[in-house]
Amino acid sequence: MKKYFFTCLVSLSFLAFSCAQKTSQEPGPIPGVPSTEEETPAETNTERLLPSQLPTIAYPMFVTGTTTYHSKLKPEAWFARPIEKADLGSLANPGKVPHMIAFGGGLTAGVSNGGLNREAQQFAYPNLVARQMGISDFKTPLLPEDEANGTGIFLYEDPKAEYPRWKEVTNNLAKLEAGQPVKMTPYEGLIHNFAYPSGGTIGVTYPFCPSCKGQAYSSRFSAYENLDDTYLLGDIQRKHDYDFVIIEEYFDGLHAAIINAARLDERSTGVVWNENRINPYSIEFVLNKEQKGVLFTIPHFKHLGFMNWYNVLDLKRKASSISMVYQTLNGAKVADGSKTLYLKPTPTVEGLFRTVEINKPLEGKLFDIDIIDNGEDYFMDPDKIYNPGLSKFASEHNLALVDLRKIYEQIHSGSYVTEDGMHIDGSMRGNFFSADGIYPTPVGQAVIANEVIKAINSKYGSRIPLINVTEFAKIVGAK
Repeated sequence: MKKYFFTCLVSLSFLAFSCAQKTSQEPGPIPGVPSTEEETPAETNTERLLPSQLPTIAYPMFVTGTTTYHSKLKPEAWFARPIEKADLGSLANPGKVPHMIAFGGGLTAGVSNGGLNREAQQFAYPNLVARQMGISDFKTPLLPEDEANGTGIFLYEDPKAEYPRWKEVTNNLAKLEAGQPVKMTPYEGLIHNFAYPSGGTIGVTYPFCPSCKGQAYSSRFSAYENLDDTYLLGDIQRKHDYDFVIIEEYFDGLHAAIINAARLDERSTGVVWNENRINPYSIEFVLNKEQKGVLFTIPHFKHLGFMNWYNVLDLKRKASSISMVYQTLNGAKVADGSKTLYLKPTPTVEGLFRTVEINKPLEGKLFDIDIIDNGEDYFMDPDKIYNPGLSKFASEHNLALVDLRKIYEQIHSGSYVTEDGMHIDGSMRGNFFSADGIYPTPVGQAVIANEVIKAINSKYGSRIPLINVTEFAKIVGAK
């Protein structure tokens, strides 16, 4: 019981951290870099009640204005098409289909372009997988059409620009009711996709937390109890006799720590560094009847799009040498490029890229919030924190495992090609990441859906047809 309580505290502290703001640090003057006032993190929209999923949102200089957006994509054109009947193998008896539900964070919920929105919800990979499996009653709690842009989305000002800027979409936003937590427009009726930003099995198996911003999203589940003295999973299990479950865990928490924490260690992130530090109790509560399902490993942060907007290799190719001093709680450190080094998308970092001169030494002053050094890289490697435990858990509980760590690495390296021949590009101008550099485009969601299907087929002897991604993109109107 003590171990269980301790793990609960660790998990809840990580959830709380994922909603935290960036650490504010006072930078000194650096040639070619914006002033101190511009660099201090501050919300660009003081009325925004829910945290944005755009990594640069805390810096006003990155959001240059506003715009409107009305989706031109055609999800109905894809979902209305007939499909080859799937052989479900050991997943279901002949003539039957599984009763499937999903838990997860922004990836599973369908976040894109920095927010939860109706367009991306419709293309979320669980919906695509359900269609390929022949499950016709899988319901995602879509935002109403008049709230289609949801919690706020951000579009590139100029997708071809060397350094990214965004415009904030201001039309058709979700109606939010201020309070503890913020409330969203309820979704009436049964739900099968219970994912939401910073969600997962941890979020549904622990008591309701009025001070946790992430639980604003679960306030939409009006058909389910969500009271101060209960937890969401209890009512889900009363209403659903599910036998197949998708579980995506830890993705949001890990990248939120990387974006927001100045120093990536136990004290500032809430992550207990341990090679098997997953929370088996929350996942086991979801698997209360030894259901079959799918589990995911966690991608390395270096393979996410936003971590490559400012690639230190570009500086190395231009400068004759690099010497950057950055302040930490333990004093000043020097980064010379000889060890592992990653740069976050901050105004100070962009200043280095704008001022570097060809074949000349580059000297700069950074802060801990700007940089991920060798020690932090070692500490935040998901292969040391979570992935061994996730792989072990999947094996022990007869779950299919989708290796997002490997898939994102292949996309980052440019070596990922779909079975139908489409090259998947993880760069800023590519077809995998949306404008937040974290969550996928509709094409990216189709890629993940296929990887889920391949893992299911391999584990359970099924023959679920894959999505033809080229055809999918053409039919729905995606690039």
